[in-house]
Order: sequence, then C-alpha cells, then structure tokens
Amino acid sequence: MAALLSAGERLDARPSHPAPSDLLVMMERDWTPNARRIHDQLVRLMPRESRGRDEESLLVSILTGFPDRVARRRAANEYLLAGGGSAILADSSGVAGEEFIVAIDVEARRERGLPLIRIASAIRPDCLVDLNADRVEAREGVEWNRQAERVDAVSALRYDGLVLEESRGGVPDADAAAEMLAKRAADAGIGRFVDRGELDAFLARAAFAAARSSIAAPSLEDVLAVLQGACRGKRSFAELERVDVIAAVRASRREWGRLDEVAPERIRLPGGRAVRVHYEAGKLPWIESRLQDFFGMKESPRIGGVPVVVHLLAPNHRPVQTTADLAGFWERLYPQVRRELSRRYPKHSWPERPV
Repeated sequence: MAALLSAGERLDARPSHPAPSDLLVMMERDWTPNARRIHDQLVRLMPRESRGRDEESLLVSILTGFPDRVARRRAANEYLLAGGGSAILADSSGVAGEEFIVAIDVEARRERGLPLIRIASAIRPDCLVDLNADRVEAREGVEWNRQAERVDAVSALRYDGLVLEESRGGVPDADAAAEMLAKRAADAGIGRFVDRGELDAFLARAAFAAARSSIAAPSLEDVLAVLQGACRGKRSFAELERVDVIAAVRASRREWGRLDEVAPERIRLPGGRAVRVHYEAGKLPWIESRLQDFFGMKESPRIGGVPVVVHLLAPNHRPVQTTADLAGFWERLYPQVRRELSRRYPKHSWPERPV
C-alpha cells in the first residue's frame, strides 16, 4: 500500500479540523481514481460484515495492513515505534497529539535526527489487542523506584515491545525484589548501610584475632555477601539500613562469634570503667583513659599475648604519656608526672603509690 502513496498525494498542509486518519483527509479532499484505489484496497482488508459501514472499520483495516507500524506518543510530536526506535510526526499530520498511531508512511529523511512520519492513522489500544493478539504480551516484573529507593512491582501489556498499559506499585515477587535490592545495594556501596569507620575497626580487630588464633578473618567480600543475604524478605534501602551488618557478619559463622575471646572489644579498668580497645593494622592494640582510672593496675594489659598500648590522659583528657610498659611508667615517670598534675589539678587525688 505504501507504494500507492505517491509524493504528490502526501499531505502538504495541516487539515482545518482534527481527523483520526491522514488517509481519510486525503480521500475527502481529492476523490481521485488513485484515492479510490487506496480506499478499495483498505476495504478488502476489512471484515466482510463491516465493509461500507463506518470510518472506524476502515481505520482498523489500516492496522491490518501495517501491524508492524504501530507507534506511541513519547513527547510533543515524537513517537516511539514498536520494535524500537523513534520518529517525528510531521506537523502537517491530522493525528498530532494522538496517543497511538499507525505510521503508514515513514521517510528516511531526518527531522531532528529522527525519521519523519508523513502519513499516519490513530488507533485505539484495544484494537491492537483484539486484532493482533499474537503480538501482545503481558509481563510482570520488578522495577527500581529511585525516589523511594524501593523495589516496586510493575505489570505491563506490550505490543511488539511497545507499552500499551503499565501499572507500578504493590508488593513485588520476593525473590525478584531481593535480587534487585541486592544489586542496588552493591551499587550504592557498603558505606551506605554501615559506618565505614566501625567496619574498618571491626575488620582490623578480626585480622588481629586471626593472626593469633585459628579464627579466619572475615574480608570485605564476606561483609558484602552478608549484606546481600540480608536483602531476602526486604525491598527497600530503609529496611536494609536497619540491619546491624557487623552483628550479622559475626552471626554468620560460628568462629566469628568467638571474637571476644581472642580480641575483646573492651577492657575494664580497676576503677570500674570499661574502655574500648582500638585495633589498627600493623599496630599494637591500644586504649585510652584518664591516668586515675589506671590506679591499681600494675602492668599493661595483654591481648593475644601482646601488651596493650596505654594512652594516659590528664583530667582535661589531654595526653600525658603513651606507653606499652605501664609498670615502667609507675616506677620511672610517675613521680614527675604526679608533681606536675598535682599543681595543676590540686582537687584530684595523686597518691605517691598508685599501685
């Protein structure tokens, strides 16, 4: 049929009133033998019982003749074509603004970088389903809601890949949601779901324990795997952010539950205060607290067979001394430190024999 539409018969000006088909406008303007021949060919494509009854049946026959030329309006006069690609609808077309059209005549000449649709007919989406059911496919899946940072269910009815109807929202398939959430979480990075400083400290602590026991140190890959596993039963970043990732890592393997035995997170001082033990790669573990909190502790504590470095602080929490030999500090340096601090902080107790 496209061969019957010569260049002279194409629309050269926009019709004075909207029309559902550029072909009908052509026929109304010039009922030439050629136009009648086009009409007759269209009629032959119509069901026998509908011939000669109405224009809508004629428009349906256009779809029958061009089932692969369906397009949907994307923006302004740009249309997305079934099977992929886009084209521009000519300003002269009488179906401008219609949601679905059949692109009868598409020129290779470019308009804004896209092919130009010169002649088209409007079509209702229910006709697409009724007349070409074999080209229609219903799909259900999941889609990432970027704004809500959530996996949503999506259902779509497609004609040769062209979306006819689509709905979003609702509860998605659990497995598909977990898979998509895990992918998006990996893209966002582990730092989105766990404080990176705390994670680095945990991994350094585990590495220290692994070097002094049979416990295998968890890696960053192990942490990521646990995070991926935590996506099961969830569909949003908000749910995932409520997961204690470090606790989940420790619970994922029995040996990691023994971490406190080899590398405790805290040490209790003689005065009753529990201080955090800091583990850093390539360094001895260390703790810090006010000097008075160590009164009664004769020697530096030991973890995994190595002494803990002690950071001794003044009452204003500024450093006074750092040592891994607390016994040596009491014997050699404390008398001088005691004289200085007792002058600066006379209200505090500074015994001559702190241990």
